[in-house]
Amino acid sequence: MTPDAALAELLDVSDRLRSIALFDAEGAVLAEIGGLGADAHAILTAADDAARLLGRPPVTQCEVGLPEALVFAVREQGLAAVAVADPDATAGLIFYDLRQALRAVAGAA
Repeated sequence: MTPDAALAELLDVSDRLRSIALFDAEGAVLAEIGGLGADAHAILTAADDAARLLGRPPVTQCEVGLPEALVFAVREQGLAAVAVADPDATAGLIFYDLRQALRAVAGAA
């Protein structure tokens, strides 16, 4: 599946997502909806920095709670996704949907 098709499918299955960006292993944007762009990859970098300070490996997923939104970041099969969702989104479902999208894109590569 192409990155653009994966994003379109994500928006079809989740009405809680506001914006999404998919990245390759180097952090280059593969596709985006909603204007997240390359800056969204900084979330994974910051999470990795925190993990490194604790002597842990790079993160595979993280969630950031903001007053007006939730931000999710996921790594899967050499790709990454960052999404902004409504504050009442169900984290488990968002993580699952993001992982499925990344697997679909990775399987097509």
